[in-house]
Amino acid sequence: MATSETNERIQRLVAGDRLIALYGIQVEEASESLARVSAVVTEDFLQVHGLAHGAFIFALIDVAFALTVNARLDAVAVQWSVSQFRSGQLGETLTAECRLLHGGRRMMVVDLVVTGAEGRVIAKGQATAIPVGEAASPSRG
Repeated sequence: MATSETNERIQRLVAGDRLIALYGIQVEEASESLARVSAVVTEDFLQVHGLAHGAFIFALIDVAFALTVNARLDAVAVQWSVSQFRSGQLGETLTAECRLLHGGRRMMVVDLVVTGAEGRVIAKGQATAIPVGEAASPSRG
């Protein structure tokens, strides 16, 4: 369960991330072990073939990632591996979920998944972050 200090930290992360507002991203859930965000594919996010741009899909993943790995302490990404199987359609809500697999003192590893309508998998991957700051609470995982 997230502490009130962690909750406050997450609120500051959301408020300070301009991409969240720019892309119309909704934060559905955020904690030090899981973040879930979503956004609607609008015309602004379509690529030349009329599908959701890969950058839009990655932006959703990146926001979920940032909320998860920074929930307790400052951390930065050092590695991404994402496979995109499908794309989103105009008007479709895409949801990105980031789940912490390993939250060590020197390295954090997360699982990433983006789903579309009816839970169809759009993209999956993993990412690694390294902690670069102090913990938000005295207990370290």
